[in-house]
Amino acid sequence: SSGINAEWPLRPGEATNENTFLVYDGLMALTNLASVSDSVRERIVREGGCHHIEFQQLEDNDVLRRAATQAICNLTLSEKVKERYLPEDKESTVPSDRLKVVFVFCGDEDYHTRIAALGAVAYLSSDARICKCLANIGSFVEIVRETVCIEDAGIRHRLLVILQNMLASDKDVAEGIINTEIFECLLALHQDKDLGKDMLDVISNCMAAARHWELIQKNPGDMAYVAVTDNAE
Repeated sequence: SSGINAEWPLRPGEATNENTFLVYDGLMALTNLASVSDSVRERIVREGGCHHIEFQQLEDNDVLRRAATQAICNLTLSEKVKERYLPEDKESTVPSDRLKVVFVFCGDEDYHTRIAALGAVAYLSSDARICKCLANIGSFVEIVRETVCIEDAGIRHRLLVILQNMLASDKDVAEGIINTEIFECLLALHQDKDLGKDMLDVISNCMAAARHWELIQKNPGDMAYVAVTDNAE
């Protein structure tokens, strides 16, 4: 085998009308390769593939942005790729530009871009450090509130996994979520028995994490969850 060339045809400046399809095919090939194994993902990282894919995410072309985000989603399974989304100062909780870009795409109008971005952030949020950074993105509450209302199982499940990971990661992060309208959305979903078991299990995990931090409790009257801070004297 001649190996993986993760750069061509994705070099910056080459996404012209003449070769958009070529760039798109290259992105889809990398998306498929990134789903194979961690060793393949690491090879893509070593050969500079992440940089070029991220460049295509910023292109003013919906098709290329979608394909690039799908490639990023598969690549975020790699620990080495997760590290790229942390701030340069590993102790900082200021979100990196890369993290802000992929999170903003969680609110994209294009369904496939949105679901790929949510998948990427779901993988990334398995790292508690990234959870702290996500909580500091200015548009976090707005995008979550808007996305959780979308009645699509794929979108909603990925978003709930992100919230589950964030609620479990750190008390301050969890408190920030519970003190916003996001908690009200979770309460409404928790009481929706028409949701599938997988989704209800994730929502229950969200509630369990908040209870672990003693941020919510069950109302003795109707056994519904309430925020502990709401009862503070």
